[in-house]
Amino acid sequence: MVEAFEIDSQAKMIPAEGNIHKTETHKVLVYIDHDTKTIYLWRGKKAGVVKKLVGTRVAARLSHKYNDYRIRPIAEDNEPAAFLDLINESIP
Repeated sequence: MVEAFEIDSQAKMIPAEGNIHKTETHKVLVYIDHDTKTIYLWRGKKAGVVKKLVGTRVAARLSHKYNDYRIRPIAEDNEPAAFLDLINESIP
């Protein structure tokens, strides 16, 4: 099971409704993959510095909630295959 959230500049986690495969260059997104116990922190190239820092804090907070999960920071255009597979699985 995967949960996906957009992170805003106030550290709010906005659920990604059904469209977890849609990354946008101005966003910071968090994907929680419960099957692999991984928290992916995806940062778009055009996301602001504050949003990126806030995303890092949110991921750290999540790692306290899910203390056996690992955090994988990802920069746009440097996505590992496992991450691409994860978000592509959701495409209908």
